[in-house]
Amino acid sequence: MVKRKATGAGAGRRTKRTKTTTAGAFLWKANDWKVKRAITQEVSLLVSGTNSKQFLVKKVLDIDEDDDAQPPEIRALARLPDCNRIVKPIAYSHADPDPEHGTALFEHYLLGDLQQWRQKLFVHKNRKPVPESFIWRCFLQINLRGCMTHRDIKPKNILVAENGTTYPSFKLHDFDCAMTWEKSTARQPARCGTFQWQPPEGPRIGINTKAAELWALGAFIYFLATGQPPIEDSDAYAAARLRDNNNQHPDSAREYGRYHRYYDAHVPRRFTPINLSSDELHQQGLGLSTEEKRARGMGPEYHQYSDELNDWMAQCLSQTPSRRPTAERLVYGMSLAARGMLKKMGGKAALVDLEAKFGADA
Repeated sequence: MVKRKATGAGAGRRTKRTKTTTAGAFLWKANDWKVKRAITQEVSLLVSGTNSKQFLVKKVLDIDEDDDAQPPEIRALARLPDCNRIVKPIAYSHADPDPEHGTALFEHYLLGDLQQWRQKLFVHKNRKPVPESFIWRCFLQINLRGCMTHRDIKPKNILVAENGTTYPSFKLHDFDCAMTWEKSTARQPARCGTFQWQPPEGPRIGINTKAAELWALGAFIYFLATGQPPIEDSDAYAAARLRDNNNQHPDSAREYGRYHRYYDAHVPRRFTPINLSSDELHQQGLGLSTEEKRARGMGPEYHQYSDELNDWMAQCLSQTPSRRPTAERLVYGMSLAARGMLKKMGGKAALVDLEAKFGADA
């Protein structure tokens, strides 16, 4: 469906009764809030008109003009139990600001998403690597279980949350592409989400599988360690394909809407192990330009992480879907390794808020 820009009043269109659903005691009154800054065309940060330290994130969602049903993201989240690893709206207002859109309100997380957090706290501030204990915590907390496939797991869709300790917690959000996992639809072609964060089999068999979710899990762990997705340089790949095809894009690239999406989906998936010593890294980088090294996460910010972290990440990033671990194996196998490493690195403090909680306990 073509994206439509939200109107201010919806004049000249049929009207629908605005329905607001809320979580807890929060009551949404648009006049009580003002826009502090736009994040995207659909998402903005709001500040309270009575409390300058109180913020909300407002997201405007499309509604099918021939259907009164809620937007896909709201329907997907309604099927999930409350969980301390998932961000759900604190309020949703249907047919607001106009009959073709709904407004969802979310809690604002001051630390931002995974990409913003890494850039601000570790790249810009002191150019230090993300501590391995933080990466293990993220690995544990975002390992999804259940029947819902997110289909757009990436650094920008993982929020960093404070929990009263020096060890942050992590939550998954933006379920616009999510769907209920069913064996009958797992192999159906699907084209949605962000292509550079999708597995190598994506263009062939789609991303509706649990194995695709596990690859995405390994991909953001690689990002935390290196600052890069586990793929070759997409621009260089596109340039090479164009040269080989008489400066013409492949016919199938038109199906992606924008050509860069096609190349992001098809560029080879490759990663550099994150447990290499300086000498081993040098050997891996022989003959590569500075740009190629950075594209493979081999820049000056490279840090040597443990064999255990590298091993679990590499299993998730296997080129062959059947060789990736199941979510259950991660829960019982990786979880044991992670907890052992966390206890060794940070003691009891590093083990705070590791349990997934559901329902009233979330």
